Amino acid sequence: MMRSLSYLVGLGGVLLVAACSSPDLSGTNFSCSSNADCGSGETCSSLNGELACVPTNEVEPIRIGMIGPMEGPSEDLGKEMSRGIEAMLKRFNAEGGAYGRRVELEKRNDNYNPETAVEMMYDLLDVEQVVPEEDTPDVRGDGGVFALVGNIGTPTMLATAPVATKNRVVFFAPFTGAQTYLRDSTKSPYVYNYRAGYFDETAAMVEYLYRGRIPAVITRPEEDYRRILVFAQNDSFGDAGYNGVVAAYNSNVWQLPQENAIARVGYNREELSTVPPAVAQTSTFLDGVLARAPENSTVKEQVAIIMVDTYGPGERFIRGVKDWLNADVNRAARLDVLFMNVSFVGSDSLAEALVANEPYVDVITNQPRSYTDNVMVTQVVPDYESQAPCVVDYREDIRALDSGSPTFTSLEGYVVTRLFTEALMLNGPRLNTDEFVGTLDTRVVNLDIGIGTVLNFSPTEHQASSTVWGTEIGSDGRFSVSFLWQDGAITIE
Repeated sequence: MMRSLSYLVGLGGVLLVAACSSPDLSGTNFSCSSNADCGSGETCSSLNGELACVPTNEVEPIRIGMIGPMEGPSEDLGKEMSRGIEAMLKRFNAEGGAYGRRVELEKRNDNYNPETAVEMMYDLLDVEQVVPEEDTPDVRGDGGVFALVGNIGTPTMLATAPVATKNRVVFFAPFTGAQTYLRDSTKSPYVYNYRAGYFDETAAMVEYLYRGRIPAVITRPEEDYRRILVFAQNDSFGDAGYNGVVAAYNSNVWQLPQENAIARVGYNREELSTVPPAVAQTSTFLDGVLARAPENSTVKEQVAIIMVDTYGPGERFIRGVKDWLNADVNRAARLDVLFMNVSFVGSDSLAEALVANEPYVDVITNQPRSYTDNVMVTQVVPDYESQAPCVVDYREDIRALDSGSPTFTSLEGYVVTRLFTEALMLNGPRLNTDEFVGTLDTRVVNLDIGIGTVLNFSPTEHQASSTVWGTEIGSDGRFSVSFLWQDGAITIE
């Protein structure tokens, strides 16, 4: 009772003098350094810049925001990412939160549109007036979120991350592997990535082609780049993936004769009608591969199509190319095409869409074949059926959240939120942006959150992981791990 009464009197004093100065809580009977110093029902939390014991139910939650497509052709990406975030937050809050403070997610739909994404950023940051000067923060109210976690997409990131940086708000673990702004020399002090970048994913793909299951794709490196095709979205996302393929080939295989030597076909974001022309261009490309092949050869010409896409266009493209291949006995007998998607595709949605199609009858064997054959996806998280401790917790928590199925995208949401909440605990009860940035830069070192690879940040390195898991889709839509790419080295499963 004395503690509670002292708190009420002290709080009254704070309210009366707050306009003049902040109280010195050191030595009082409700100052603290941790929850252990407080009584039942109280939490050691920040009060006017000092640590004090306050009633737990009066501690304001830590609000985080997330922006992504919650509607439209790519809605599964936004919904699954937020689903994973919410599953981890449910566990974290049930275990006491961040020193008694709940962490709550506020999500917004941007329809995968950069202009809408910026509007949603202003909403979440409570921007009351946009200041035109790039280095001057906008005028903000008191209702802004503490950080952005798990924003979706490259073109939207390029529009929203600078808003976060300008307003000195942490932009944490966006769902994109883009190099520009996130992983180049810009090095914003407020942007932190969890995932491997597209340069990592495409380097892993090229390494797999060169040393893995079908090394014959690259037997004559000075010319076999002509048997690699990139199917990519016509925007900054597609550019990031394409540039990664070019960089990987130049670094690990052979110096390309020109910048755009590797062929590229594309589609427009959220416009499925632009996929059939890309299929037609691909058929022309594959005809060219056959035209260059030795006559009367009995060895199949192996081709890799690296896909920088989302699941809707990706499914239509794969199905269109496979149907074209299987429409002619000669083509089917002489071409072996491997489709390799980057992680952003939405692995489970792609697999579900491919399996939903009736198997086609192979023109050579007259046997049914699934459209999933020869389709791979690189992942930035482990297999969601693995026994890694974090993944075991994820499966339990995702079932408890909504009884739904596990997915790679929701697992990524879960993993990045575990990393974020671990950082909150490392930071301590006193929470502000500058101190949290300092914690991320200096205390997230060889952090093991239970995914099979340790995570690190530093003042000059804001990407926690570069590990890539290569997975292949089975005819039942389930995934199996084909390779692991870690620290620049590949292990074939």
